[in-house]
Amino acid sequence: MSDPLDDAETPSGPNASVQTGRALDAAPKWSEQLQQRFGLSLQPDLVSWFDHEVWRTPGNGEFVVAVSPETLLKPIPDPVWPPLMPPNFLPLVGSHAGDWLCLRLADGENSASGVTYDLCHWYHGGGDWLPWGSSLAEALLFDQILPFLPASDQRHAIPSPMDSGRPTQPGANAWQDWMTRWLPDSVRLIAEEQSWRLGGTDWIDRLVDAGVCNVAIACQLVIDALSNELNRRLMPADANRMGIAWNDIMRWGFDLRSLPADIANRLRDEGVAQAEAMDPAQQDWQRIEDLCERAHALAPELAWAAELLGYCRLQRGDSVGATVAFLKSMRCSVFTDQSVRLRTHWATSGSDGMAKFGAYWLCRENNSQPESWDHLLCENGGNLLAVANAVPASISMAEYLDCLQNRDGGSVRSRLTTFFLDRAGQCAGNGANAEAVRCLYAAGWDLGTEPMTLYADLLGRLVDATQAAGWTSHEILARMHRDCFRKRYGI
Repeated sequence: MSDPLDDAETPSGPNASVQTGRALDAAPKWSEQLQQRFGLSLQPDLVSWFDHEVWRTPGNGEFVVAVSPETLLKPIPDPVWPPLMPPNFLPLVGSHAGDWLCLRLADGENSASGVTYDLCHWYHGGGDWLPWGSSLAEALLFDQILPFLPASDQRHAIPSPMDSGRPTQPGANAWQDWMTRWLPDSVRLIAEEQSWRLGGTDWIDRLVDAGVCNVAIACQLVIDALSNELNRRLMPADANRMGIAWNDIMRWGFDLRSLPADIANRLRDEGVAQAEAMDPAQQDWQRIEDLCERAHALAPELAWAAELLGYCRLQRGDSVGATVAFLKSMRCSVFTDQSVRLRTHWATSGSDGMAKFGAYWLCRENNSQPESWDHLLCENGGNLLAVANAVPASISMAEYLDCLQNRDGGSVRSRLTTFFLDRAGQCAGNGANAEAVRCLYAAGWDLGTEPMTLYADLLGRLVDATQAAGWTSHEILARMHRDCFRKRYGI
């Protein structure tokens, strides 16, 4: 298979400018062409990125090759990978491992407030995504600092085979210089000095205090706070030899406080792990709760922050607070749960697993009636979430959980897709076009859907719905994703 990054490069020879028409004074700038192509206003850093042609040079991190504007202006750009890549994503910079830094369009009704997009890391392996910053400069900064953050060896569910050499001297790379110029004044010195290379951690606090890369940093710090020696030592072969279900091992390793004493004794007696490897003091649950509360406030569309926030509240006896957090997490796409890196995937697998971590705990521990959940959410601000990548606020959590449990059997994904498609049709019929768009996003990208061929029709419906809602940028990207899907799969 060819590397999609090959298409991300644009001609760089002496005639490149003439070939593309940019040598003419009257020719529009790259940023102007892209803004017209996608119907959005680029932030000043992206305008500079394209017009000053920073993208022509290679990067110095894990994300090393930029998608050229010439490629983005094509009707069917090769770097676009539907259907796992959500249709409000536009890839800008790639790694040779197949991951992308993508522009993610905000909910169409948020554009009036000036918030039109952020930058996300999209994982090719399963379609998970995580915001890395509010701008490309922030995302590239996070790419630089990630290897120096705690638990950096767990920055991927599966380690990347490519980790490009990183310059050791400030100013040794054009991307570094450009990134530094476009970062907020409050953190520019950190980038200029590459403080992350000098040891210490005070630079992390300075970034967080400045609101730069906050959510991505919080996720990495949560991973570190969850880390323990048992998870590093215990392998599936050990569990098989001892006759212990691996799903149980994952569950106990997620929270060492839950490890049964008899299992701990067996692990110690068989020489698999010593007592210190199973010591719950290795995990800092108060820090996890504080980090997740902050991340959830900044990005309520992310499942992992709300899920762990609910779990922390539940374990310290705040059942109401836990219920609210779990209900909010259920509105979030499963592609935002970071379940493998955060080790919550045991709750979504096994014989008693649920498709979402929050749903697992609501069904297991909650004593309140589902009919009361929406009122509880309303009282706690839970129905204010309006983003294109989350279950719409018009969907009650009681009926959503009923679909998720799928007592009638069959595919949970198919059942939910049918549910959301029906609701999208109802919304459109009532003139609630924006809500219809959100339902269509949920139909395809809440849990995903099957068979894959269904995405051809789903993306077509999304084009029509975004047009009706007046979400121009979403419509353009949805059309691009639909056409890329048809070309790639012949559907």
